[in-house]
Amino acid sequence: MMGIFHKKRGNQESQNIPLDIQKAFEENLKYISSTEIDVDAIKKQFVKTNTRFYLTIGKVHCPTGHLIVSDPLAYLPSNTFSPVLDRQIPVGEYPVEVSICRSNEIGFRMCTVRLKIKETNAIEYKLANPTKESAAFEGKDGVLSGFPVDAGMISICDQQVAKEYKDFLDNWHKNNPNGNHYDDYFAKFFKASEEKLPQYQREGGDFIEWENPKTKNKLVMVASGFGDGFYQSYWGYDSENEVCELIVPLVNPDLFDL
Repeated sequence: MMGIFHKKRGNQESQNIPLDIQKAFEENLKYISSTEIDVDAIKKQFVKTNTRFYLTIGKVHCPTGHLIVSDPLAYLPSNTFSPVLDRQIPVGEYPVEVSICRSNEIGFRMCTVRLKIKETNAIEYKLANPTKESAAFEGKDGVLSGFPVDAGMISICDQQVAKEYKDFLDNWHKNNPNGNHYDDYFAKFFKASEEKLPQYQREGGDFIEWENPKTKNKLVMVASGFGDGFYQSYWGYDSENEVCELIVPLVNPDLFDL
C-alpha cells in the first residue's frame, strides 16, 4: 500500500547501529506498545534541559469532540486503521504540544504528543480505547487499542475534521491524478516548519499545523519518533478525576541516556 509514497517520513533506522543503541531501540518498541504509562516519565519530558525541549506546535479544532489518532498520510485519507476514541471531549479548540529530545546518537526525535484539554496537570494515565466500530484491529478477546503507522507520521484530529480532510484529499487527487499527497503537497508545509524552527526538528520538518483551505478547521501532524510501528494513546486525569489531556508516547528519551 505504501508504495504510493516516494519519500517515507521516517524509517525504523534499526540497521547498522551500535548494539547498545539497538537494545534501546528494542526497549522503545516495548514502550510505545505498552498499555500502561508512568506519569513521572511523561512529566520529565515536558521540562526543558540542554537535551530536552517542548513547544506548542498548533491547535486542533474539535467541532464534535470525538477524536481520531492515526497516520494522516497512510490511513486517515481512506478512513482505515483510524480509530475513533470512545470518550468524547467538550467541543472547542485545543493546543497540541510535543516534547522533543536531541542527542548525538539519535538526533532530534519527537517524544510525546500532548493535546491539552484543561490547564490542570495529569496525575494518572489510562489507555484510550477505540469504539468497537472503528478499532484498527479486533482480537478474540475484543477490540485492540492503538493504531498503526506506515508513513512515519501521526495526527490528532476531530472526527468531522477527519472527514473534511478526506474530502479535501479526494478532491486533490482528482485534480492531481498522478500526484503524491506528501511529496507534491504536504512536503512544502513541513519544509516551512523546519525553516521557521530549525532548532527543534530534522531536515525536512517534523511537525505542522494544517488548516483545511475550505473549512478552515485545523489538525496537526507529527513525525512518529523512530517511524513506523504500532502506537498507543492515553487519557490524562487530573486530581479531580477529570480528563485534562490526551497523549501519544513515541520515544522514551530515558532509554538513550539523554
